[in-house]
Amino acid sequence: MLEYIEEHWKRLLIYALLTLLIGGVVYYLYQSQEKALQELREAKILTQEQTEHISDLRDKLSISQDNAINLSKQIGSIQAGNRQPVVSFNVQASDVSTAADDVQQRIKAGDTTLPAEAIEQTDRTVVTLITQDKAGDVLPPAEQKVDVYKINLRKDHRIKAGVTAVDGKAYVTVGYEGGRVEGLAHFQGTRPDGVSLMYNIAEW
Repeated sequence: MLEYIEEHWKRLLIYALLTLLIGGVVYYLYQSQEKALQELREAKILTQEQTEHISDLRDKLSISQDNAINLSKQIGSIQAGNRQPVVSFNVQASDVSTAADDVQQRIKAGDTTLPAEAIEQTDRTVVTLITQDKAGDVLPPAEQKVDVYKINLRKDHRIKAGVTAVDGKAYVTVGYEGGRVEGLAHFQGTRPDGVSLMYNIAEW
């Protein structure tokens, strides 16, 4: 390997620079979407019924079907009382709807009088009015509450760049990963010279 590097250091340097250039373009595209991502991160109010439906979670939060399915399970477990909140706080309001509006606005404003967990930046934040018990019966007003779910999503789309060395030849490699499938294109100079397709058979 050291021999190969000594003989082809100029070519490797060019490929490294191309990799940096590609990485720079990807970074620029990512930054250009940051404004849209910030809007998605803002706290949104969902009803208890909406959090129970995968399609509502997917559409209201602009997330993938897989993320919506997983999120529905997690929220269902919380609302069933199987998981306890990380932190609890009180809000003075005339009713649960007013309380939800107040909490949403304070989270969006980064109100530091709220617990740090409530205002930390995550991929999505959901503020939910809990108005029904486990059986679906309406709770008395005094027992109604507001839940805040801080959500970090599984990233379903990834763009990759690197260098591949095969049989003494160096290739610039650009890849895209979506879910469990990853595709790689190999370039020698500017000429496409190979493609790889891979599937993740296990994830954890």
